[in-house]
Amino acid sequence: MDSCLLPSITPYSIIRWCIIWLFVISSAHLSAQPTKQWDKTFGGSGNDVLSITLPTADGGYLLCGVSYSSAGGDKTQPNWGEGDYWIVKIGKDGIKQWDKTFGTTDNDVFKSVIATPDGGYLLGGTAYAFLNGDKTKFGNMWLLKIDANGNKLWDKAYGGNSGFSDMISTADGGYLLGGTTASGIGGDKTQPSRGGYDYWIIKIDANGIKQWDKAFGGNQSDQLIKLVASVDGGYLLGGKSVSGINGDKTEPSRDGSTTFDYWIVKIDANGTKQWDKTYGGVSTDELSALITTPDGGYLLGGTSSSHSTGDKTQPSRGASDYWIVKIGKDGTKQWDKTFGGKYVESLGAVVSTPDGGYLIGGYSNSYSGGDLTDPGKSVPRISDFWLVKVNANGAKQWDKMYGGLSNEYLFTLVTTSDKGYLLGGTSASNIGVDKTQPSQGNNDYWIVKLIECTLPARCVSIISIVKTK
Repeated sequence: MDSCLLPSITPYSIIRWCIIWLFVISSAHLSAQPTKQWDKTFGGSGNDVLSITLPTADGGYLLCGVSYSSAGGDKTQPNWGEGDYWIVKIGKDGIKQWDKTFGTTDNDVFKSVIATPDGGYLLGGTAYAFLNGDKTKFGNMWLLKIDANGNKLWDKAYGGNSGFSDMISTADGGYLLGGTTASGIGGDKTQPSRGGYDYWIIKIDANGIKQWDKAFGGNQSDQLIKLVASVDGGYLLGGKSVSGINGDKTEPSRDGSTTFDYWIVKIDANGTKQWDKTYGGVSTDELSALITTPDGGYLLGGTSSSHSTGDKTQPSRGASDYWIVKIGKDGTKQWDKTFGGKYVESLGAVVSTPDGGYLIGGYSNSYSGGDLTDPGKSVPRISDFWLVKVNANGAKQWDKMYGGLSNEYLFTLVTTSDKGYLLGGTSASNIGVDKTQPSQGNNDYWIVKLIECTLPARCVSIISIVKTK
């Protein structure tokens, strides 16, 4: 029912009714679904994969990922070799302002970006080449410092057989870098391998000078994915582990050390381990998102193929599902929730919402069924962006899909200054359904801007008209 189509004789009576309607739905604690404002496509002739979106001080956004495209389309600089870092700066309206390419003659995998106090940015990822292109230092974990206009200021590299995962700012003006390594003592690494791959963190100052490093792991594969600062001045390291009780891992694998579980390590400000926790079912559970919660705890998010076993209390919906786990500040599990359809869902990001709940984003190739109430945008088994809104206790409030006529994969989700959201990822679609701009090549960066509106659309329109009279 269109709530503002009422028998009223003046615009002001309509406004009064809309205010009453708003009070009623607010009292019922309903969560309004966001409305799409616009979408934008950026790309070259090859594959371009957006992985991180950063809101900027001017109200715009920095879009960061990997490009295999040469110059052409939206890309103004050639590639160095294979995949390179590709940075696109846009305004708050989604209009491109500039783009920059950084890389080597080998494959370069972008992973993280931080705004710096001087108005610039710190870019982090993995570079496998030695010294060429934009890379002037030895090591696989590669940092670039750029100014506000995208000009390179310096670069640093750390480690040997290692891969970059994430970074966060620290209270002293420096940064904590996180990644995964198979190296023993040598170079920048001062601690021995625990076995297989280990979590590896490096503390640096504002100029990229290393201050200390720490390694954590069991006797098998442990891969660090995300870092967050904790309320006590320390840090929480989140990733996935196959290891049983061994080395730094104090809890057993949930399936006997054959598939991944979520693995969390809590450290203090100096990198000393305080505790660790394992969460999982009897199949594969891979963490991809980690955020702090208002109560000082944490929300873990990822993708699970497990049934209701181990720490997983709800059954699988299909091949793989979104799985979120709420824990307290000491790592004690409080609740977990599973969301999915008939086929494959993969969680990319989680953000807190103003009402105390959470918005979960990723992609789905399920057409309907399970928790999906918004049908797929094209045909079954084609992936679309999929959002799930939950309240503070993890109860689902709504879900929404966005996509074109081919595959879309969501990897990044951020809140915006106007209380909306920016969804980001990659798209192979031309114009159609939610996609309003053509493909530039193979896969392109694709962003979708949403705005939350608590009033019905017609009420907003009428109020806007009356206000101008």
